[in-house]
Amino acid sequence: RPYHVILNGWYFYSLNFLPIPGGSLGRSLPGILRRALRSPRRVAVMIPPTVRHAVALYEREWREELLPRYRAVAAGAAESVETLAISDLPGMIDELSTLAGEYFASITVVAGSGYKLETNLALFYRRHLHPHIGGSHLQLLAGLATSDAAGGQAVESLDWFRPVVALSATKVPRRSSDGVTSARRDAQAAAEAALAGSPRRLRAFRRLLADAQHLVPVREEQVRELTISWPIMRRAVLRIGERLSGGGVLASAEDVFFLTRTEVLEALGGDARFRGSEVERRRAERERSATLVPPLLAGRLPLALRLMFSTTERAFGATASERALVSGSPASPGRVDGRVRIVRSSDEFDRLKDGEILVAPLTAPAWTPLFAQAVAVVTDVGSALSHASIIAREYGIPAVVGCGDATTRLRDGMVVTVDGTRGTVEPALAEGRKLIHDPPTEQR
Repeated sequence: RPYHVILNGWYFYSLNFLPIPGGSLGRSLPGILRRALRSPRRVAVMIPPTVRHAVALYEREWREELLPRYRAVAAGAAESVETLAISDLPGMIDELSTLAGEYFASITVVAGSGYKLETNLALFYRRHLHPHIGGSHLQLLAGLATSDAAGGQAVESLDWFRPVVALSATKVPRRSSDGVTSARRDAQAAAEAALAGSPRRLRAFRRLLADAQHLVPVREEQVRELTISWPIMRRAVLRIGERLSGGGVLASAEDVFFLTRTEVLEALGGDARFRGSEVERRRAERERSATLVPPLLAGRLPLALRLMFSTTERAFGATASERALVSGSPASPGRVDGRVRIVRSSDEFDRLKDGEILVAPLTAPAWTPLFAQAVAVVTDVGSALSHASIIAREYGIPAVVGCGDATTRLRDGMVVTVDGTRGTVEPALAEGRKLIHDPPTEQR
């Protein structure tokens, strides 16, 4: 403990679950053991060697029970959000947000399983294939998901303060996927040919590959549905804000987003204990915090976790480079030179020009159209199963994710080399000899 904290406006959660002083695994172990006896498959999802035996159970529960229930409740709320009594809106929001939390937990299990399954494939590839054919397992997982599927919301942030629009309302340019799909099939054929002399390893490879490939499109499909209730909850909150602003409690309806739940309920009951100046202070504090680039980690990871993460990074092909301006997780294979363009939010989408390298804090469904313009993607946060990784693979462009501070270390106009196979961003070379130091094309 603490399990989560807010640091300078940013949310961090604890990874301290190992059996060390202060760890929580010791407290949780009796419950884990009881659950393992009752349902071994549910516990099997926790570790990479056994996750394949459990993921189908959680995927089926999501498809057959949780998703239909979430859709039904959201549809009912959408029909009544404009007519429900103001006093009943908090209850609606509570029901939807509780379901959204349950849905998010399902995403962490299913997407987390996908990450573990990809790690299994990466370890196998690094051990049995890379020494003979080179390359990376990443090329085996491209061309599997669709980046412009219908449904869901074009979400940029999970903050209800930001409006969201339907994905169908956004234009998502498509590049031909023929080359990506063909390259994946060629990579698979090369891997199978290299393993032909060992039927046992060939069978193991095909099983690992099928497991990992299955969850790539599932992850995007599942995540798209998470925010179907966001426009409804946002409208419910704004209706409350309109009531409070109409009664002179708030200066504007949107000020309600800067109140706590308790303050909102007290204000609706006629007992507003906050001042307008406090709302303005919170607005200003949010704006200040939004300019910060938080570290990926606060505090220190336990040694066992550091070893686990470093092993995974090496399996994915991460390679140290003294020339790297920033480094991260290899997410989509390939190597390309280009000019950096920093894009921090949807307000800056129009700054990206065709052929530039998109450098962002992270990407989400609302960012997908930019992948058709960019020649590579670099993000501060993310993993192999993040939106940036999956969509970059679909568009066949290199990606390096989880760099920590790429948006502050890199500058607009810098000419760099993005290596999505090694996980590095280096200064570009001219004719293999001299570094290019081109001035930024635009100052902001």
